[in-house]
Amino acid sequence: MIEFIKVMGTILGALQGTSPGGPLTLDQAVSIAEKNAFAVQLQQSVIEKNRQKVNEARGNLGPQIGIGANYTRYNQAVTTSFGPGSTPVTIQPIDTKNASAILTMPIDINGNRTRLLHASEATKRSSDQTIRATYNDTRLNVRQAYFNVLRAQALIDVDQKALADAQGRLDQGQKQFDQQQVAKLDVTRYKAQVAQSTSDLISAKDSLTLANYAFNLALARPIETAVTLVDVTDLPAVTPSDSDLVLAAQTSRPEILSAKENLRALAFITRATESGLNPSLNLQIQQNHNFDAQGLTAVADQTVGQLIFTIPIFDSGVTKAKIKEARQDEVQAKIGLEQTKLQISQEVRNAIANLASAKARFDNAIEQVKLAAEVFRLAQVRQDAGAGTYYEVIDAESQLTLARNGQVSARYDYLTSYSQLQRAVGSDDVANLVDSMNKAPKGGK
Repeated sequence: MIEFIKVMGTILGALQGTSPGGPLTLDQAVSIAEKNAFAVQLQQSVIEKNRQKVNEARGNLGPQIGIGANYTRYNQAVTTSFGPGSTPVTIQPIDTKNASAILTMPIDINGNRTRLLHASEATKRSSDQTIRATYNDTRLNVRQAYFNVLRAQALIDVDQKALADAQGRLDQGQKQFDQQQVAKLDVTRYKAQVAQSTSDLISAKDSLTLANYAFNLALARPIETAVTLVDVTDLPAVTPSDSDLVLAAQTSRPEILSAKENLRALAFITRATESGLNPSLNLQIQQNHNFDAQGLTAVADQTVGQLIFTIPIFDSGVTKAKIKEARQDEVQAKIGLEQTKLQISQEVRNAIANLASAKARFDNAIEQVKLAAEVFRLAQVRQDAGAGTYYEVIDAESQLTLARNGQVSARYDYLTSYSQLQRAVGSDDVANLVDSMNKAPKGGK
């Protein structure tokens, strides 16, 4: 599995043209991912596609010019004469060569082309908001991967310390066994503890390797790129209430804004569809040139102008069905908008609850480490005084390692939960989000 990930990383690196870098801060990692992430690149392509659709709809409101040419050859020319000895007159030459230029100008009397332009513009604005949502999701993915690497590194430090302590106890026990002060069983227990700590350290290093691969994948850079990260020292705090954050999220989350723009686009499409049976008007001007004008009615140059007025009468219910389809698209979009609002409300409240729970676990883990460290110290004192057993020391040491592991996990669980809250509210600055929303001008479209 690891080899497969390495191969995929090499391929991704060749595509992205990235190269290993130095130590990264969290903000730097997020910045790299926002430029390289595949989801971002795909959404940028969607934006460009929608931009061209706007240009297409705008072009449909303007004139179009086309040129053409044709050559016709008959099996023989058609001639006639008006009496004996008169010069033959060509009625139809054996061949004709014509060129034409056509100017077509739609006259948007029913407003449909304008409505479709507005729909395209709204769709473009919707995709602009969607890429903001993509950036939001990308930041969460990078932060989680970043914290997983730091967590794995910290757990290695814990296991290395546990191994060093276990090895020290084994060395001391071996000396005491050589001096016939302890039984062989005690030394065996120390060896087992060293073996267990060694195994835990190997597993921790493997976890770090996999965390590094996942981090590089989140940054869309070669999987085998060396990872050196700057630890996050300060734990952010959140003070606004649940309801304030929910309201702010439902106002600022790009998914909401994207859904609203999509709803506007569908409204324009529906109105354009409802006008499908309205009259249409087109202006067409055609300039023809006959290179070899011959014959009784042949004209070398001719300009023809047309106003084409069309009134659809009957289409077997096609337009009516399209109108109903378009209205159902609007209904589905409205349902989707309400669902998104409710989902965001749940995401924010879940993130706040998870953050509070993580903070409580972290505070408890700190106290557990203090307690386990004191129990381990007392066990060592009791053993050195001959009042305790080696089993008590080993057990106390194991509990201390577990407590340290718990503190590491709780710390990075808290940071991960905070990043989930940032994503849920759609802002990196959670603390000031509510204040900025309160200061924003009211009203407007």
